[in-house]
Amino acid sequence: MQPSEASIIHINVTDFAAAVTIAKNQSLSDSVFVIALEASNRSVVITPSHRAWEEGIRSGMPLRMAQRLLPSLQVLPLDSKSIAKADQAIATIVQTYSPQIQCDRNGHVYLDMHGTTRLFGPVVDSAVRIRKEIAEQLNLEASVAVASNKLVAKIGTRTTRPSGLIQVREGEEAAFLAQQDVDLLSGVGVATSRLLAVAGITQIGQIASLDDQQVLAFLGKRGLALRDAARGLDKSPLHTGLSSKRVIQRKVSFATPLLEQELLQAAVVTATEDAALSMRTESMGCSKLYIQLSYTDGKVSEATCRTKDQWAFDQELVQVAWRAAQQARNRRVRLLGFVLHLAQLSPLMKSLDLIFPEGAQNSEKLQQAVDTMRKKFGVGILTHANALPLGPSERLLPALQSPGSNFLI
Repeated sequence: MQPSEASIIHINVTDFAAAVTIAKNQSLSDSVFVIALEASNRSVVITPSHRAWEEGIRSGMPLRMAQRLLPSLQVLPLDSKSIAKADQAIATIVQTYSPQIQCDRNGHVYLDMHGTTRLFGPVVDSAVRIRKEIAEQLNLEASVAVASNKLVAKIGTRTTRPSGLIQVREGEEAAFLAQQDVDLLSGVGVATSRLLAVAGITQIGQIASLDDQQVLAFLGKRGLALRDAARGLDKSPLHTGLSSKRVIQRKVSFATPLLEQELLQAAVVTATEDAALSMRTESMGCSKLYIQLSYTDGKVSEATCRTKDQWAFDQELVQVAWRAAQQARNRRVRLLGFVLHLAQLSPLMKSLDLIFPEGAQNSEKLQQAVDTMRKKFGVGILTHANALPLGPSERLLPALQSPGSNFLI
């Protein structure tokens, strides 16, 4: 585990958009309302208020269905500016406790408090103070957990939602997880949950008790990682800083300067697929895509695309990346290469899948299947047809084999 002591704090403000709305307007604290995107025929519930949740409304539910269930349901727009300010305010509070922080958007923050006990005392005491400061300064109630790694800390906050504090001591991770519902374990989606239920597996401890042969026969190779997680094993580091400040980059250099549009498109598609896979591996999506083209005469051109929502799937990112490349290419000069950035990263918002075009749920399942194949056999094993002009021997090397993300075509 990393670190070896219980020094990771996870802060989780449940249903963040609704919580921020109530913090701004206390009269809504006992109201039945949801946050949903406006002007969308397939709009879904982004976040229900606690009262709406008690009435059976859930994140990701089609808005029309929610309104049929509760005709008096109040629908409020997403206040992105207030949400961003609240995220920044939480970051400001926690930065006084540790320089090692991972600030994901939507009210999720991790702190590594290793080595801070001389300054602040026991880690759990710091957790208590942080939770109190968030409540007093921002009118936001948070679930806070202390554990030896991110995985256990995250599950800890899930067990105390919408508000509470829990400490999982070093060495007690497996015992704590054993009695928890399998749905709390990251990596257990709807399909996996149903599969486990058929086998009578409802608690995390039941997964932890499986041996290698049982896991491989039942869940395949990916099940080994799930079994390790069920045992509380996690070596994932903190991605320090605001996730919105992080960037996933792919830099492509052409062995021979090119002029042909179809070859540029093939390279952009391949680089985008590669970057998107890395992004989804971290369970992230992006709201900004930037591309810069370099020419043989030393000049550059660039273009940026943004969305108010989030891009995550290849289907949408490839289209956006190629549109940006076409906007950037305003000169009839041979190209040396380009740099692609996926920016303004945020935790993947699966609850918004239904606002994509019809068939989005099938698209997500297809994307997950493609990602599984690419992780096993390499990024080039499956690709869009537009990447084929590069030829099998000329495609980008898989980024998962070379995280530096610099490639020669």
